[in-house]
Amino acid sequence: MTWHRVRSAVAIGAVMVLLAWFWSRGEQFLAANGPTFDEPVHLAAGYSYWTTGSFRLNPEHPPLLKLLWAAPLVFGDRPAYPYDVAAATRDDHWHIGTALLFGSGRAPRALLDPARRVNLTLGCCVALVAGWWAYRYWGSRLAGIAACAFATADPNLLALSCVLTTDVGLTLFGLLACYLLWEYAAAPSRGLLIATGVALGLALGAKFSALAIGAGLGAAGFVYALRGGRLALPGTPTGAPPRRAAIEFAFRLGLIALVTLAATYGFVHFDQWGRGLKFQLTRADHGDGMMYLNGELSRTGWYHYFLVLLPLKVPLGLMVAAALGAGALRRSCASGRWEFLLIPPMVFFALASYSRVDLGVRVVLPVVPFLYTLGAGLACAGCCRCAGRGLLAVCLVWSFVSAVRADPHPIAYFNEIAGGPRGGLRYVADSNVDWGQGLPQLKDYLASHGIGAVYLSYFGTDRPEAYGIRFQPLPTYGRVGAPGGETIPADAPRHVLVVSANNLLGVYLNDRDTFKWLRAREPAAVLGGCIYVFDLTGDEDAVRRVRALSAE
Repeated sequence: MTWHRVRSAVAIGAVMVLLAWFWSRGEQFLAANGPTFDEPVHLAAGYSYWTTGSFRLNPEHPPLLKLLWAAPLVFGDRPAYPYDVAAATRDDHWHIGTALLFGSGRAPRALLDPARRVNLTLGCCVALVAGWWAYRYWGSRLAGIAACAFATADPNLLALSCVLTTDVGLTLFGLLACYLLWEYAAAPSRGLLIATGVALGLALGAKFSALAIGAGLGAAGFVYALRGGRLALPGTPTGAPPRRAAIEFAFRLGLIALVTLAATYGFVHFDQWGRGLKFQLTRADHGDGMMYLNGELSRTGWYHYFLVLLPLKVPLGLMVAAALGAGALRRSCASGRWEFLLIPPMVFFALASYSRVDLGVRVVLPVVPFLYTLGAGLACAGCCRCAGRGLLAVCLVWSFVSAVRADPHPIAYFNEIAGGPRGGLRYVADSNVDWGQGLPQLKDYLASHGIGAVYLSYFGTDRPEAYGIRFQPLPTYGRVGAPGGETIPADAPRHVLVVSANNLLGVYLNDRDTFKWLRAREPAAVLGGCIYVFDLTGDEDAVRRVRALSAE
């Protein structure tokens, strides 16, 4: 075996080890975290598409990923679809999702975990594409391994790969489209043209914000042409007018993407894509939720939200490597077709900021994998290659430590600048910290401390009673159906109050100051970064306030 093959085998082995590590941490996540806010809806919508043949449910997101998530149910146990609930609620997806996940007679995890593993597979593919692009761009196996390592060590990628959210699918197909166009610019071929168009179409079938990826690709192609590059259909004569050749190429690419997108709707339901896009463009008219930044609430968001958020949520090892890798990028600017690596994420970030849909780091997740590839450039730092590789090793170890510290609750991950989950809550909330995933931790905490019943203000659509949690309900947000619960006697030996992080800040409550009096109080425990436990035993004034809230 030649030395070249040995190095290739070692590189492949290293990548496989990294992916196995990523998957094992994903399994830890599945065991430790309950359903997040939107997961019952997304799973039920996908299952309804397969079962009813209609795409009416949850039209505000395209169907592709929901179809993939529901496939294990369709080709597995096939639980009964709640037609009675759908008829009684006129296809209310919240009630249908709750009925499917909690009323099918099966354990919720038995339905949810197979779907989550589909998304975890997509997360592994993001790491593979980022690593392969780094290998191809920098011409280094070490760079490819490094990019894959940054990806598998990113708590944000892991968290969003383990829940049913459309962001990882968009990230994968968007990154793939950018990479394939980068390859096409160097060596146009019919196969690459079709593959790029299909990847773009799949991105549009994953999430409507893929339009921003399309805009980024267009901007990258424009800058590439200004710098003397050429984008044209395969076989186009070199003497053909560049502008006309580029227009023909863009038309053919868009047509392939459009056909692919229509296929995700089964062609006959393609009109639903336009309806869903209209919904997203008029979110404010539908009373969309509240957003939180630096102690302020807003229904319209902030243009600078993601500028504040990313430095708090992205691992510092990755940020340092990406910043230093930008220096190595200068060496390849003349011939590396850098436009397709830099411009699409910049355009996506700018449009996401302009949209002011400030719901969490997941909105700009498609930007992050470009940092993996950029940071891997430290492996090829020109005349300072030894120093660059030393810095790369430091950044990778730093990222691995961040990953281990975040497990098995990476949703609430914040880096050292923020000071961890409790520090991060000073700046941002919502799905950055609390997505309703914390009830399994609460169940274990109550059992280990011998606490019978609690006063509970839970944010999310999971069911406390499904875990055997006894509770007296307090003002909350997200509960579907009857409030449930019981009344704790006034003379009970223990008075324990449990509040979700979003409710503690009052993000979605009618009165944002409902729990203001608790914010300066030291909790007895913070579970998974998102569940705050306060022991009020012996504090008669606090107990009276809580019981008064329960009576409202």
